[in-house]
Amino acid sequence: MRYKYKQVPLPNGKFDWIAVLLVQLSRGSRSTPPFEALIDSGASNCLFHGDIARAIGIPELTSGEHIVTGGVVAGAQMDLYGHDVRLSVGSDTFRLTGYFSDHLPIACLLGRDGFFDKYIVTFDPTEGTPGFELTRVHKT
Repeated sequence: MRYKYKQVPLPNGKFDWIAVLLVQLSRGSRSTPPFEALIDSGASNCLFHGDIARAIGIPELTSGEHIVTGGVVAGAQMDLYGHDVRLSVGSDTFRLTGYFSDHLPIACLLGRDGFFDKYIVTFDPTEGTPGFELTRVHKT
């Protein structure tokens, strides 16, 4: 399936394109409304804001598996807490360990473990309408 990049303004007055996908997260019978998730091939895991955890019935983030992650800024680290959840992308739904933090500055980053192991993602900024394509991988 092909999706258009989302155009976002930059502080310098120019624009950039980002790969954003509408997803839903659920646990048990509780599910979120669709929300935007940034596809990030540099992220090891799928990361979610803590508000999303609470929306699906996880009241205490710190009850999950604790990991620490860093980013491109040296020394910057964030505590994350893993919980088993279900991610829905269109008609596809699958289990993954989602990592949650109240300090994540966006709703979601879809990373290699939990998203890129389910989809082949082809980024293509060269067409008239820049976009990306998802191809579902069904591993046995």
